[in-house]
Amino acid sequence: MKSKKQHNIVTYIILIAGILLMLVPLAVTIISSFKTTREITGNFFGLPEEWTLANFERLFNDGITQYFLNSAFLTVVSVALIILVIPMAAYSIARYMERRKIFAIMYTLLILGMFVPFQVIMLPMAKLMSDFGMTNLLGLTILYLTYAIPQTLFLYVGYIKTIVPTEMDEAAAIDGAGKFTMYRKIIFPLMKPMHATVLIINALWVWNDFLMPLLVLNKDSSTWTMPLFQYNYQGMYFSDYGPSFASYVVGIIPILIVYLIFQKNIISGMTSGSVK
Repeated sequence: MKSKKQHNIVTYIILIAGILLMLVPLAVTIISSFKTTREITGNFFGLPEEWTLANFERLFNDGITQYFLNSAFLTVVSVALIILVIPMAAYSIARYMERRKIFAIMYTLLILGMFVPFQVIMLPMAKLMSDFGMTNLLGLTILYLTYAIPQTLFLYVGYIKTIVPTEMDEAAAIDGAGKFTMYRKIIFPLMKPMHATVLIINALWVWNDFLMPLLVLNKDSSTWTMPLFQYNYQGMYFSDYGPSFASYVVGIIPILIVYLIFQKNIISGMTSGSVK
């Protein structure tokens, strides 16, 4: 009994330490966004002498709204395409991969993309995007959809094979439903937990991604995303920390809201989708 109690104490200490490691930087960022640069450099962990919105006003005067909207467009459209397109392929593969060898080969080739580091393909990818004239928001959206295929397909196929029985297809076929009607009215709604998981994973990735926008969008400042704006903003005002911290807060809020809305579904979706 005593050893179990000691084990619980150690567990709680580790959990509390982990919570502090996550919350302290977030709290410091939020507080610093309401401080002047002088206060940040003079007393980094202290509260502001006078809470001010001047940093946020400066951000909006410097055009952060445009970059926020660029990131919002990129995230919403990319995630919508991922959730609309990839489940259809996953459904076909999950249902036919054991009966037709071509589907199993296709599935294997597609998920092999998970093992290819992005650094290996980033320069050829950037050259290809430039050659096709796709160094814009639409081109980057298609790129996100393409790069999301391996992991997302793996999750959806595992989820369908585990959670969605083939008997539902047979019952719908007996009732006269076609393949697309069956998928749209029965299969797609049944994948809501996985949709939530995929939405959170990919929204976090697209919203916070820096490297792909840097390679594809950096030539035209009007198409910058939030991370790209923050990177270049720090370069212009490297000693002015107040607006930089304010830009981090503006970037955190939308994705934090999305996570809080859908976080109930992410655990069930991940565990179900990772098991065949």
